[in-house]
Amino acid sequence: MQKGKHCKPVVPLLCGLACFMPGFAWACSTCMVGDPTLTLMGTEKPYAGRLRMSLDYFSRDEEIGVEGVNKRTIDDQRVRLDFAWAPSRRIMLGLRIPYVNRTLENFNLETQEARALGDIRLTAKFFLQEKDSFQTHMYGLLAGLRLPTADEQSVDGVPLEFDAQPGIGAGVINAGAWYSYYNFPWLAHLSSTYHYMPNEGFQGFQAGDALVTTLGVQFANDYRYAFQLSFDTRYSQKDTFFGIEDPDSGGFIGYLSPGFVYSPKTDLLFFANIKLPVVENLDGNHEEGAVFNIGVTYDFSLH
Repeated sequence: MQKGKHCKPVVPLLCGLACFMPGFAWACSTCMVGDPTLTLMGTEKPYAGRLRMSLDYFSRDEEIGVEGVNKRTIDDQRVRLDFAWAPSRRIMLGLRIPYVNRTLENFNLETQEARALGDIRLTAKFFLQEKDSFQTHMYGLLAGLRLPTADEQSVDGVPLEFDAQPGIGAGVINAGAWYSYYNFPWLAHLSSTYHYMPNEGFQGFQAGDALVTTLGVQFANDYRYAFQLSFDTRYSQKDTFFGIEDPDSGGFIGYLSPGFVYSPKTDLLFFANIKLPVVENLDGNHEEGAVFNIGVTYDFSLH
C-alpha cells in the first residue's frame, strides 16, 4: 500500500484503498477477462521500493462441444503467488506463479487430470502523468509476457489432451493502456489489453488474438472496507490446432463482477470476487461458467 506521506491529506482513505481493486482470472487458453494488475499492483501511484505479495485461489469451469457427441467439461483450479515491485515512481513490475489443478472430463466420462506449476507471467505497468503525488486522473500503459514454463503432462509417455494441460507451451505477448479517476469515496478504472500468441504451443495449438477490457468502480468511505463492481469483456478470434480453426472457440463474452475487500490492519487486506457471465456471444458450442476468486495481499516497503 502506498504510504500516507505520498497522498494528499483530503484523500488518505482513498489512497489506502485504491490498491484494492480486484484482479481476475483465466477465461480462455491464453487471455484473461479483467485486468490482473489491479490486485497485483494496485491503482495508486507507487513509490520507489514498494513491494507487494499476494496469495489467492481461483476456480472456473467451461463446457465445449455437443452433449452426447463430443462434449468436454474443464474444471480449472489454481493457487497463485504474486509479487509486484516498484523500482521507481514510474513503473511497477509483476511476477505471477500459478500452481494448477486442471481436470478434463470427456463425453464418454473418461477423465484426465494434471497437477503442476503453470505458465509464469511477467507484467509491467507504466505511469505517464508528470506529477509524482496522488492525483485525480492517472493513466499509463500495460505490457506483459506469458512464459512457456509449464511442462507438457503425460501418462505412460502419452501426452494428456491439450485441454487438460496446465500450460500452453508457447509465449503470449500483451500490451494495452489504463486510466483511473479518483473522487473520494469513489474510484473508477478503465483498461484495455490486446493479447497475441506468435508461435504454436503444445499439440499445434495457437490462440486467436484477443482484446480484453475492464470498466470498474469502487466505493470505500471506510479504510477497512471496499465494495467493487466491474464489467469485464473479451473478444477473441478462433483458436487453431496445426493451422485448422477450432469451431468451438472465439467470440464475445461479458462478465458482471462484484467484489469485496476487508482490511483488518494497515497493509493487510483480504479480497473476494465472483465473475458472472451476463453477455455471451461465443462461437460454436462453447459455454463459460462463473469464476470465483479469494485471496490475501500484503504490502511491504524496502526503504
